[in-house]
Amino acid sequence: MSKVLLSQRSPLHRQLAASAAQWAHTSSSRPTPPHPVRPLLAKREDIEYCRQLVQKHDYDNYLVSLFSPRLAREAVWGIRALNVELVRVGDMTTSEAAAKMRYSYWRDALGKLYGDHPVQTPVSRTVHDAVHRFGISKTWLRRLVSERENTGAGTSFETVADVEKYGERAYACLIHPHLEALGVRDMHADNAARAIGVATAIMNFSRSLPLLLPQGRCDLPKDLVEKHNVDLEALYANPRPTPELREAIYDFSTKGYT
Repeated sequence: MSKVLLSQRSPLHRQLAASAAQWAHTSSSRPTPPHPVRPLLAKREDIEYCRQLVQKHDYDNYLVSLFSPRLAREAVWGIRALNVELVRVGDMTTSEAAAKMRYSYWRDALGKLYGDHPVQTPVSRTVHDAVHRFGISKTWLRRLVSERENTGAGTSFETVADVEKYGERAYACLIHPHLEALGVRDMHADNAARAIGVATAIMNFSRSLPLLLPQGRCDLPKDLVEKHNVDLEALYANPRPTPELREAIYDFSTKGYT
């Protein structure tokens, strides 16, 4: 399953969007960070490309970004757009070899982001400016590329602990750069980012079930399926919220809460 968040436009989404738009308008006048030493490269159309990509494929986090000051949210759009590109590798390539070549391309592009001559794409130029404007740590972006490559489409998880580790690496590494763009470099904030990353992974895996079960797939970790005697074959044939599935999801969700 594509791990990008689903663009479900609920009444809550619309309410958040209205609040975020008002906040974005007032926050745009806040002081900007010092001008970076290296020249900025992203054009307005590059930033708009990233904004539209995130809005389309990661709508929840697009709404979250709107509560940040203008330059910070543009940085977030670039990094979130990079994540979208990485997630889509599995959907846009027809073989494992082609996918590896694409991930290799992004690893090389990542190395160039911290120099003066990034790969000339809208996403690379926007992330380049975020890196040099806010000092985004290379660790988070390197971890993002690595984790997306290691857990492509169709990856299954043996244990809840594996999902928690995935959440820390694949989701928290997107929250840390957002914090850095806001000027937050704090141990307590980093711990919160890790916890949110774990909770996000669990949430995404749980809410993907109605889409995946009719396809004969399930993102629940195997130890949880076995613990609650969930009959996956029966659910693939007739997807429905059985008592066993409800118990498994409840157990899974409490891990994200704690």
